[in-house]
Amino acid sequence: MKRPAYAKIPSFWVRPPKLAAYAVDAMVLTPSLGLAPVGIPEGFVEVDGDPEPYALYAKGGLAMLQWRQHKGASTAALLLLFALAIISNRAQRRDGLRKDEMIAATYEQIQAMVPLSRKLIADGLQLLQMVGAIRPVREGRRNLYALIGINEGGKWCQLPQQHLHNTHSYLHRLQVFVDQIRRPTSLHALKLYMLLLTLRENHANFAAISYEKIMRYTLMRREEVSVAIQLLVAAQLCRLLSDEELPRRPDDPKHNRYYICGLVAS
Repeated sequence: MKRPAYAKIPSFWVRPPKLAAYAVDAMVLTPSLGLAPVGIPEGFVEVDGDPEPYALYAKGGLAMLQWRQHKGASTAALLLLFALAIISNRAQRRDGLRKDEMIAATYEQIQAMVPLSRKLIADGLQLLQMVGAIRPVREGRRNLYALIGINEGGKWCQLPQQHLHNTHSYLHRLQVFVDQIRRPTSLHALKLYMLLLTLRENHANFAAISYEKIMRYTLMRREEVSVAIQLLVAAQLCRLLSDEELPRRPDDPKHNRYYICGLVAS
């Protein structure tokens, strides 16, 4: 069976930087902050259940894309990242071996993939730069974008290019999120999708993650995570693996396992 086409998409930015911390009575001892009163330092969030006790995470990664602050521009940012990754992959297949992380893309090329307004594209690109996924470069009249990390192992993940198109020229399976870009549920679903792509296990083509960890990475509420899962399943972007379909090993956690549609195990 022919392997479906996939594109490389930056993923290292999804996980926020971690600051390990340890409780000492009524104080917290951290490598960089020294001894300080118990509490969460500004710019960090607490992560219960982390392997390191009292671990703190910087408010970075997916958590930076918040509906309250950015509205539809945050949803547009993720749609744009998917589009740029596919434009980059097409250019590589057309021109041969990729030389670097740079890709040229006009607003018209982007709109052919995800029909967004020029304002949303501009705002979304700024957000992608803010989270560190891309770096825009101006070269004369051309818009160049560095997809940061796609040439480095461990800094990118697979995006199911062929599946997202679904015989259409535009990203057909993402169109529902374009149509509903003014709803926060679209942002929540795409944040979860990006997280699942990042955490996907290549050998089995699924991501195993608890609700609690999804909430920590994304700063979504439990009910928002539940709705996001339903939207991704309805859009045929992922599905839940049952124990009958893929039996768990005795030491496997009981987290949901999300099979990524359009990709295959390696």
